[in-house]
Amino acid sequence: MIERVKEILSSPAEFGYWLSGRRFCRMIPDELYIKFKYRCILGRWPNLDDPKYLSEKIQWLKLHDRNPLYIKLVDKYAVRGYIEEKIGKEYLVPLLGVWDSPMGINWDALPDKFVLKTVNGSHTNIICTDKNRLDREKTISTLLRWQKSNQTFYYGREWPYKFVKPRIIAEEYIDSTTPGGLVDYKFMCFNGIADNVMVCSDRQTGKTRFDHFDRGWNLLRYQYVDSDKPINYRISKPDLMDEMFRIAELLAKPFPYVRVDLYCENNRIYFGELTFYPQSGFDTDYTEETDLYLGTKININSEKPNYQKSKG
Repeated sequence: MIERVKEILSSPAEFGYWLSGRRFCRMIPDELYIKFKYRCILGRWPNLDDPKYLSEKIQWLKLHDRNPLYIKLVDKYAVRGYIEEKIGKEYLVPLLGVWDSPMGINWDALPDKFVLKTVNGSHTNIICTDKNRLDREKTISTLLRWQKSNQTFYYGREWPYKFVKPRIIAEEYIDSTTPGGLVDYKFMCFNGIADNVMVCSDRQTGKTRFDHFDRGWNLLRYQYVDSDKPINYRISKPDLMDEMFRIAELLAKPFPYVRVDLYCENNRIYFGELTFYPQSGFDTDYTEETDLYLGTKININSEKPNYQKSKG
């Protein structure tokens, strides 16, 4: 217990996450809560009247961009219909089932390998590689807790999650031929343009690598850790990278800012998710210069019909 307290107090991010779980914080209006949390994690007060940094503009968009379509697009089940309409169902990871409660999961109908997800959360996935070894009771308990907490909304006041019906889905497990596990490609899109991609690799090793590249496959030293990478640092460009950039733009076209997450395995591209508020806008890995530079790429037009003042 003492060690956990020390961990919370020593890390602004941990303190912010802990704080969001306190019931009294749920009564704080959105804008006030966001300002305080931003200060706790990033160490400065955000300017939400005239935002400049990417992190500030993400907070501004949370409060003012109330496009009702977002409610469908953050729902990991409902978004599938949107993806099928925009780019085709062949880009969807095959669906194995959807349930209102984990108590209703038909375990016998599931294959040996699968992935369970709550549709209204972030990092609320259970990867099963051997059904016979899965602790079903613990899995059900965990999924129920995730469903009820709605932590994604309370952590960063990402308003669309407040209106998502909490359900459970099961998707096929994608076997990867990459030694470090399935590689995640996250495309940062500004006003419908896919600007760069973050390649997330080696997840199964416990030492995940995050590398940013532009469309010409030049390394972008966006994060503090990038300064340690050698001058000639490179990773191989996937054969379908240009196609993934194209798909990302098709999905990002209507939005001022969104991150489009894709996978590419066995020469096939899969849709992952649409993320409107990466790290809830509290990312401490980017350098301050990067945060400011990326902020210039978002055009906030207050005349857009979905922009409004937050009501808390």
